[in-house]
Amino acid sequence: MKWLNSAVTVMIVGALAGYLAPTPARAAAELTPFYTPPAGGTAYMLGAGMVSVTNRYMPDARLVHEAATGTMDMVRRMMQREAAKKPCLAAFGSPDAWKAFKGEGEYAGKPFTSLRAIVFFNASDQYFITLMNSGIKSFADAKGKRLGVGGPGSTVANSALLFLEAHGVAKKDFKPYYYNYKEAIEGIQDGSLDGGFVGGGYPVAAYTELAVRHPARIVPVDEKVLAKVVAEHPYYYGTVVKANSYKGLDKDTLIYGFASAVWTYADVPTEYVYNFLKTMFDHKADYYAIHSSAKDLSLENALKGIPVPLHLGAEKYYKEVGVIKK
Repeated sequence: MKWLNSAVTVMIVGALAGYLAPTPARAAAELTPFYTPPAGGTAYMLGAGMVSVTNRYMPDARLVHEAATGTMDMVRRMMQREAAKKPCLAAFGSPDAWKAFKGEGEYAGKPFTSLRAIVFFNASDQYFITLMNSGIKSFADAKGKRLGVGGPGSTVANSALLFLEAHGVAKKDFKPYYYNYKEAIEGIQDGSLDGGFVGGGYPVAAYTELAVRHPARIVPVDEKVLAKVVAEHPYYYGTVVKANSYKGLDKDTLIYGFASAVWTYADVPTEYVYNFLKTMFDHKADYYAIHSSAKDLSLENALKGIPVPLHLGAEKYYKEVGVIKK
């Protein structure tokens, strides 16, 4: 009978292996992609962190981190998942989300009207910076000046041009240079630029570098102009850089910024999105340990700079915790 017991054992192990080993179709059905920008940036790290925390604590989350080539690639993938009726999450900038939702710019003719917001992801505060002796004390003073506005086609550059124009400074009124942050700082320091635009989460390294070496200032945005721009472009926000937060900054300074968020589409199950949010907030200490910018995830910031409708699962969670009043 020994051979029979061995045979039975082999049959049982074989059956269990066949049951437990996921077939390609079954594995695909269980995985939910979380799309982020390419490796190398903060958003990539934060997205990986959200996937790690969610998979650790949310039963059957089955999230998998997938880096895309950019926002258009993420939107395309999300639309494909929607057509296949399979869930997905993605993290990218709110200005791009608004354009995709409305079918504007590069999304013209193909609006993603089912795009839904889950939670604010991280902030990109924008500083208009200059040296104290430049003569630039307001956005209006930029006329006739040489400014580093950000990389060509970047959200930083597009935002700089928008806010300058809103302050009465058209593109023809100054000399724009499409420089990255490093080039802008170098230009301000060597005198080839009068000012420039830099950004990121606090503390902004580019401005820290400038302020340590030279008497510098952050040029404040006009409060009324900010209100008007935000009303027309709800993916922007206003915030204050506190006095003494940088060398030489002696008073609170109003600035603008743009938001990034986590997105999905309307038909993703309500409970899945609800459980994702609850897991992230219940275990935010684990997430905060990943990167300093992870602390942007808070109930106070949850709806910051979000321009499209909330997913029903997110709405349910925010009502439960008091972010949205019932």
